[in-house]
Amino acid sequence: MKIIFAVLGLAALLCLAPESFGQTQAVRVDITNNAPAGGLALTPLWVGFHDGSFDSYNGGLSSQVGLERLAEDGNNSVIDADFQGGYTYIDDSSGMDVSARVLTSQTSGRVSGSLDGLGRPILAGESTSAIFNLDSGSNANRYFSYASMILPSNDYYIANGNPTARDLSSLLANGGSITFNIGLAGTINDAGTEVNDFDTSAGNPLFPGLGSGQGGPNEGANQNGVNSEVLNAFGDFANIPAGADLSLFDFNDASIYENGLATITITAIAVPEPSVLALLGLSLGGLVLRRRK
Repeated sequence: MKIIFAVLGLAALLCLAPESFGQTQAVRVDITNNAPAGGLALTPLWVGFHDGSFDSYNGGLSSQVGLERLAEDGNNSVIDADFQGGYTYIDDSSGMDVSARVLTSQTSGRVSGSLDGLGRPILAGESTSAIFNLDSGSNANRYFSYASMILPSNDYYIANGNPTARDLSSLLANGGSITFNIGLAGTINDAGTEVNDFDTSAGNPLFPGLGSGQGGPNEGANQNGVNSEVLNAFGDFANIPAGADLSLFDFNDASIYENGLATITITAIAVPEPSVLALLGLSLGGLVLRRRK
């Protein structure tokens, strides 16, 4: 008898609208590396969902430590901790943007993580994904930010510098999916934090002929520069190995990277309607009753 009442109680709970438990929407984020075979790799993509208050960088300004660690070593932990702590890396409170780690008004409710299902960098042609549960009843997770290091490099990365460029409000309200390309020609950034040098370039072992590269994090010489668009891909690197073929690394060549370095798709995961869930619960109850008889 206890089992019967437990199942019927579950059915009653399932009859309640989702709002009774808070308005949430699960989404799946997929990324595909668009590089041709032998082309560039990407470190696990970091993603964050926020209310528009997180800005990762501005061109012409220096990089904060969280972005530096991501861009130099593919280490997402620092930027993720800052994001979850409610910080932003660009302070525009004075009306003049400056690079600074500043606490925002959104000190809770952000959602973030890394697409690290492969357990290693995302190589040419590979895809990976992760699922996140977002607040669909407010603007807490309305905007999407992302960042990933480009391999092999010292501090090249792709990210959205405009914190409100990717608005998910329609997807959260109506479902469906959105797809967009990232790392298009003219949008690749140099964090300006480490001198470009293949002897200390992360990811070298992924590409035959480039040497061993760095053996640990933060090994290259400090550059103390600012975020800037990369115009010359890898042509200005020091210690380019003799005979190395860098032709597939030219991310500014649209004939090679026609759709940018990667494609991101964000898909709202459908959940059963309350009526369907209720029928499921009642069906379970009926099965128990029949078994008891």
